[in-house]
Amino acid sequence: MRKPTIVNVLVAIFFIAVAGCATMESAGHKYVMKGQILDVSNGEANLCIGSAEGAKAGQEFTVYRNVRLPFTNPSKEEHPSYKREQIGTVKIEQVFNEHYAKAKIVSGDIKANDVAELCP
Repeated sequence: MRKPTIVNVLVAIFFIAVAGCATMESAGHKYVMKGQILDVSNGEANLCIGSAEGAKAGQEFTVYRNVRLPFTNPSKEEHPSYKREQIGTVKIEQVFNEHYAKAKIVSGDIKANDVAELCP
């Protein structure tokens, strides 16, 4: 194989890979976009999610909290176990920049460190 042909093949592979990543990124925004609740006050929450993740005003997020479960057998050495509890819902009112947004608390007892996931 000649050198220019090898270079052309490598360039083509690069562009195909980049196009595939771009498609996966938009699918990720649609199906798995999530952000941490940074703080809560006066019925509003600041989220660690912004325009870089595809956040837009009007989007609703379901909020979850990771709750540690009690040990099943305290005498044995075991790893902690957790479960996700659905806590409530927030709706983005304003996207500040590529990293952060402000949301109105629609329902639930939302607290800092909870996780907001885009509603399907």
